[in-house]
Amino acid sequence: MAPLFIRFINMLLNDAIFLLDEALQYLVKVKEGQLARDRGDWSDLSNAERQERESNFAADEHMARGNNFLGNETVKALCSLTEEIHEPFVLPSMVDRVVAMLNYFLVQLVGPKMGAVKVKNFEKYNFKPQELVASIVRIYVNLSCKEEFCAAIPRDGRSYSRALFSQARSAMHKICKSDLAVLLSELHEKVKYYDAQRQQKEEAEANAPDEFRDPITDEVMADPVKLPSSGVVVDRPTIERHLLSDQLDPFNRSPLTIDEVVPEDDLKEKIARWRKDMGTGDSEDLQLSD
Repeated sequence: MAPLFIRFINMLLNDAIFLLDEALQYLVKVKEGQLARDRGDWSDLSNAERQERESNFAADEHMARGNNFLGNETVKALCSLTEEIHEPFVLPSMVDRVVAMLNYFLVQLVGPKMGAVKVKNFEKYNFKPQELVASIVRIYVNLSCKEEFCAAIPRDGRSYSRALFSQARSAMHKICKSDLAVLLSELHEKVKYYDAQRQQKEEAEANAPDEFRDPITDEVMADPVKLPSSGVVVDRPTIERHLLSDQLDPFNRSPLTIDEVVPEDDLKEKIARWRKDMGTGDSEDLQLSD
């Protein structure tokens, strides 16, 4: 996969995360301002204080409009890309970020937190929650053919829950997107299978030796590599993900490219054999250790 295209995908993800997060934060401020004005909280203020509140409120409205518009367009771009292209989104260095973004914003838009951004007059702020949720669900569906994606969804401890997909299905039915609801249900069945596997694996690997663990993620490594400058050993997907946004060793801030990392083949085989003994190794691990 061409590095420049991967960086482009990473940039789109960064933009989507930033823009949607900013949009939701400003919508919260707008709603708070609308409620305060409706209650008459500003009527007893001095002229100067009232003008300052009005000015701040107008600025929040402007930022909400702009970030919503750009965020919607970025998610649409990701949706279009995932209709035709799957591989870059499920690379080890990318898939967890993709899943974390989708799960997080789905929680914000179909979960109980949605009430905090229900401003008056959605159109005024370019806020299109139904369209946005449908696009996010479509991305899930587009990538559901890839096992790597399905397996990554329940690994997201921050936002994923079984209730989340039930809430999303209900949202799809409400906006007459029953076809997406059916496809999301099919994906959820796959996700529940991988979630059960994940839990078994985590329990089995809970007492893994420290040398097997990635110092950044604290997970057992699959492809350990040594960073040449700091000498720290990390999992290859971890450092690949880091280098997409920052071409420096995260431990001593020295310049670093992925071509400079040194494979730790002996440690990789040691981990593979340990996983085989624990019964948590995948087919690649087993081939390596045989």
